[in-house]
Amino acid sequence: MNARFTFFLCCLLTAATIRITMNSEANAPAPPASGVARELARARAATISDLHYKLRFEIASGVAAIKGHADIRFRWQPSPAPVILDFRDLDANSQPREGKVSAVKINGRAINNAQQVNGHVVLPAAHFKAGENHIALQFETASAAAGRPLIRYQDRDDGSEYLYTLFMPMDASLAFPCFDQPDLKGRFTLEIKAPEAWKVAANANIARVAKPTGEPPLFTTSTFQETRPISTYLFAFATGPFVQIKDEQATALPQSYYVRQSQLKRAQAELPAVMELTRAGMRHYINFFGHEFPFTKYDQVLLPGFAYGGMEHAGATFLREDAVLFRTVPTKGDQLNRASLVLHELAHQWFGDLVTMRWFDDLWLKEGFANYMAGHALAAIQPLGFDEREMWKRFYQRHKPDAYGIDSTKGTTPIYQEVPNLKDAKSAYGAIVYEKAPSLLRALSFLIGAENFKAGVQLFLREHAYGNAEWSDLIHAFERSSKQPLTAWANAWVKQRGMPQVETVWSCDAQGKIDRFELRQRDVLGEGHRWPIKTQLLLGYADGTTERLPAQFDTASAPVKAALGKPCPAFVFGNDEDYGYGRFLLDARSRAAVSERVATTKDAFLRTLLWGALWEAVREAEMPPGEYLQLALNALPQEQDEDLTATLLNHATTAYQSYLSERARTALALQFEALCADRMQNAADLGLRITWFRAFRAIAATPAARLQLKDLLAGKLTLPGIEIKPLDRWRLLTALLARQDEDAEALLTAEKQRDAGDEGRKQAYLAEAARADAATKQRYFHDYLQNPAVPEDWIEGSLGSFNVWNQSALTLPFLQPALAALPQVKRTRKIFFGLAWLNAFIGGQQSPEALAQVQTFLRAAKLDRDLELKVLEVVDELERTVRIRQKYQ
Repeated sequence: MNARFTFFLCCLLTAATIRITMNSEANAPAPPASGVARELARARAATISDLHYKLRFEIASGVAAIKGHADIRFRWQPSPAPVILDFRDLDANSQPREGKVSAVKINGRAINNAQQVNGHVVLPAAHFKAGENHIALQFETASAAAGRPLIRYQDRDDGSEYLYTLFMPMDASLAFPCFDQPDLKGRFTLEIKAPEAWKVAANANIARVAKPTGEPPLFTTSTFQETRPISTYLFAFATGPFVQIKDEQATALPQSYYVRQSQLKRAQAELPAVMELTRAGMRHYINFFGHEFPFTKYDQVLLPGFAYGGMEHAGATFLREDAVLFRTVPTKGDQLNRASLVLHELAHQWFGDLVTMRWFDDLWLKEGFANYMAGHALAAIQPLGFDEREMWKRFYQRHKPDAYGIDSTKGTTPIYQEVPNLKDAKSAYGAIVYEKAPSLLRALSFLIGAENFKAGVQLFLREHAYGNAEWSDLIHAFERSSKQPLTAWANAWVKQRGMPQVETVWSCDAQGKIDRFELRQRDVLGEGHRWPIKTQLLLGYADGTTERLPAQFDTASAPVKAALGKPCPAFVFGNDEDYGYGRFLLDARSRAAVSERVATTKDAFLRTLLWGALWEAVREAEMPPGEYLQLALNALPQEQDEDLTATLLNHATTAYQSYLSERARTALALQFEALCADRMQNAADLGLRITWFRAFRAIAATPAARLQLKDLLAGKLTLPGIEIKPLDRWRLLTALLARQDEDAEALLTAEKQRDAGDEGRKQAYLAEAARADAATKQRYFHDYLQNPAVPEDWIEGSLGSFNVWNQSALTLPFLQPALAALPQVKRTRKIFFGLAWLNAFIGGQQSPEALAQVQTFLRAAKLDRDLELKVLEVVDELERTVRIRQKYQ
C-alpha cells in the first residue's frame, strides 16, 4: 500500500477538493475534507496516544480577538500520513475560514511547510518521530455575543463583562488547535491571562496565580492543575468578575458556585437549596455507580444567555442562569425542573465525562443515561417531600409524551444514528436521545431487574473509566450482570426507528369472566418492525379496585393466559406503572369507562397515565377534542396534583387554541377564562394558584379577561401568595400585545421605563415580537437571519411571540422564507435552535394552506437528510391539527 493511498484512506480525501501544495512537490495529495470525518478520527486514534495540552489564552476587556499559545505533546505511532490538527475560524457571515496560526514548531524546530486547509493544520509526517512528540504554536481566536464557541456577555446593569466557552460537539477547534474528536482524550493544563478583578473557573483546581505588576490596566495570570483525561468538547473555562460562593458543607470534595455580581442577591436566596441537592445527588451517584467522583472538584457556573440548560464540562458544569435563579415565584414543578437539570449535569460527570462515547452516533450513552439517572436520583432523594412513585410519575410526564410525539412522526430516527463526520453531529440531538433513550433504560431496568441494572452500570464504568465506549459495551455489561441475552432486545430498540402501538383485545362471557385477552402490536410508521415488549397490565373494576398482570411478548400478537377467567373489568390499560414503551391506546370500551372514572381515580400515577391515554386518543382523532376539553374543565377544579394540573391545562389549551373551530372556541371562552380566573385566586395550594395564573395568561382573550390582565399589571387585582415579578409583567404585556389590546402599547412604553435594565431590554425585545403588524414581523425576521448583534437567546426567546397562535394569517407569509433559511440556521446556530425555529414557524400555523406550503417545500427543496427529517418531525403536529379539525368540525 503506497503512501498516497494510505493518506487517502486516513483523511477522507476527495478528488473534487481543490489541491493546495504543502511543499514544492507537484503531485501532493489532496487535503483532508472539512469537519472531522470518521476515517480521519480512526486513523488518528490508531497513531496518537498519551495526549497532553498546555493552553494559554490572553483575554482583555472589550477586545474580541484573543491571542493564545498551545503546546501539544503526544506519543506517535509512525505512519506515512501527516499529523492533522483541527483549527478553524468563522467569517462575519458565520462561514468557515482558516484559523490564524503562526510560529509553528515541531520537536523544538520551527517549520514553514504547515498547510492550513478545510479547517485543519496539516503537518508533514517527516517532522515527527516514533514515540514522544511536541507541537508548539501560536494562534488567534475570537469571541462574540453569539455564533462563537467563545461567548462574551456584557452585563449592562453594572457594566461588567463575562466570557465563557461552549464547545459542542466539535467546536473546540474553533477556539484552539487540537485533535477535536471524543476518543482522543487529553490531559489539559490551562493558563489564563485576564483583567485583575476577574475570576476564572475551569476543569481543574488553580495551581497558582501570578499577581499583576506595573501600570493599569493590570492583568492576573491564573494557572490550573493538569486535568485527568477528558475529551476536547469537555474542556472549558469561564472568566469575569464572578462572585465565587463555596459550599462549606461539602467537605469531601471542593464545590463552588460562580455567579454574576449583579445576581448575587438572587443567588444567596436560591443556592442553598441547590447546594443541598448537589450534595445529596453526589452521595447517590457515588453509591449507585460504585465509583468516586471522577475529578478533583466540582464547580457550577451560572451564566446569562447560555444556549442550553446546562453543559457538563468535567469538574465545571455551566448552567443557564435563569434555569437556577427563578425570575418568577416558582411552583414545586419549577423547583423539580431545576433539580432535574442539576442532577442531569451531575450524572454526566460519570456518564459522559469519566466514560465518553467513542463517537457522537452514541450520544444517547451520555444524554439518555443522564436523564434516566436524574429521574433515578430524584426517586431516591425525594425532594420537597415527594415519594418515589411521585418521582416516577413525573419521569413519565417529563419524557414519555415528547418521545412518543416524535417517534410517531416520519421524521423520527433510531436512537443510534450514523454520524459520518462530526460537522453533522448536530443531527443526533433531539427528543429521541433525550426522551426516548431514558425511557428505554427504565424499560431495560424493568426487564432485567434493578439490581442487575445497577451491577451492569458499575461494570461498564469500571472497565472504561477515563476512556471511551460504544453502546454495545454497555449492553454486554448488562448481559453479564443479568445473565440474559440482550442483543436482540437492544438491536430492536436502539437500531430501529419508530415504536409499537400496543392494543388490547378482550371480551367477557355471560358469566362475567374474561374469555379472551390478547395483546397486539403494530409499527406506528407502517414499516413492519416488531419489538420485544415487557409491560404490566391493569384491570380496572367498577368498584375502584384493580388487578395487575405482567405481560411479555415479541410477536405481532400474543394471548395473555393469566387474564382468562378473571372477573370482567370496566377497563383495561396496557402500561400500568409506565414500564413499557409505545403508544398504549385504550380500546373503545375502556376509553368510555376511563372517561367516566378518571377524575375520581385516587392513585395520582394511574390517574396521570389514564389522562395521557385519553390525550393520545385525541391526537389520533379517536376522541373529539371538544369532548376531552369539557372532560378536563369538569375535572380540573377538583384536581390537587400540581404537575397533573399543569399537564391537563397544557393539553386543554392546545385543544382550545389549535384543534377547535373558532365557533367552538368562542362558545367555551367564557367558561375556560372564568375557571382559570377563579382558581388562580382561590385554589388552596400556592403552586396550583401559580399554575392556574399561567394558564389564564395563555388563554385570556375576551375584553373582560384582558381587563383582568391589566388589573394584575396595575396592582388592582392581587393573587394570594403570588408576587407579580418583572418577568410576570413582561409576559402579561406579551399576552396583551398578542391580543391587540387597545392599551397594550401605552403599557409597554411604561414598562420599558420601569424596567430599563439589562433583563428588561431582553424582555422588551421578546414581548414586542408579539405585535400584530407586518412591519414588526418583517423587522424581527431580518434580525433573525441578518443581525449578528442580537444574542441567540433573545432570538430563540422571541420566536414563540412572533408566531403566536392567533396571528397565523399574519405570519403565514414568513413560513416559506423560514423554511428556505434552514441551511443557514443549521450552519450558524447552536444545536437545538433549528428545532425551535421549525416548531415556531410551523407550529404557529393550523391551516390546510400552511400544510400544503410545507409539503410543497419538502418535495421541491434539496435538503440534507437531517433537515428533511426535522421538517417531517415538526410538520406532523400540523398534519394532526388539520386532520382533527376536518374530522370534528
